[in-house]
Amino acid sequence: MEPHPQKPRGEGETESCADSYESAESFPSLEGVEQILGYSFTNKRLLEEAYTHASCQKNQFSYERLEFMGDSVLSLLITKEQFFLYPDLQPGRLTRLRSANVDKEKLARVALKHGLHRFLRHKKPKIEQQIYEFAEAIKEYPLHSNGQIEVPKVLADVVESTIGAVFVDCNCSVDTVWKVFKGLLEPMIVPETLKVHPVTELNERCQKRGLKLEFKDSWQRRGDIDFYIEDYFAGRGEYPLRKDIALNRAAKAALNNIDRILKNVENPTLMMKLRSRWRKVLKFVYG
Repeated sequence: MEPHPQKPRGEGETESCADSYESAESFPSLEGVEQILGYSFTNKRLLEEAYTHASCQKNQFSYERLEFMGDSVLSLLITKEQFFLYPDLQPGRLTRLRSANVDKEKLARVALKHGLHRFLRHKKPKIEQQIYEFAEAIKEYPLHSNGQIEVPKVLADVVESTIGAVFVDCNCSVDTVWKVFKGLLEPMIVPETLKVHPVTELNERCQKRGLKLEFKDSWQRRGDIDFYIEDYFAGRGEYPLRKDIALNRAAKAALNNIDRILKNVENPTLMMKLRSRWRKVLKFVYG
């Protein structure tokens, strides 16, 4: 069973990182990470570094260098695995498949699934809230949201820093790293489960049928974006904190409605009536 994040405590209740370092027992033992990985570190300092956020100044190091290393190692390992696993797949599709398996959301899910976030050493109370909200949001998307939810970067970072730490600790053996992490990265996204990005899919479907696709950007003012197909309202996406997420949600909403809109487009008389009605609605709403 996945260790689900607890709802974060109120402001002022979170223990400070500096205070925590005065007492080693205030953090979960990093032996727990070794148990999850099934790997025992020769250099325990690497493990500590891999789980120390930059907000913890006391130890004068953070996971950022190991994250940099882990990012490159993971990309190589996924490339190697897919190259031999899918001999008939073209480079473009291989690139998309690799990207889906190493992107921020995929790695954040790995951290959450195995509880790696519980060992992170930081002094940013907002991190706990972000992780909790992410854990709630992914319930709607079992495998991947394709850019429709906010992802805490710190979750992906800690997976990459852990990969980097194992890589350095085992004398840079990529085979050892793959043996440790292959199972943890499951379920992998495969060609059959690889989804097209909603904005890309919407563009492709409209271009294929020669349909005019436009969007109305009200994000700065209201936090939302609307898509129109042949001047007909197709879908709205809302997310005041990030414009790209609002755009992705709008595209997904339009895709959910596109079949109905296509039927209207194929019926010119009905389409004219709908356009006239929609113009009246817009005039009433916006003046």
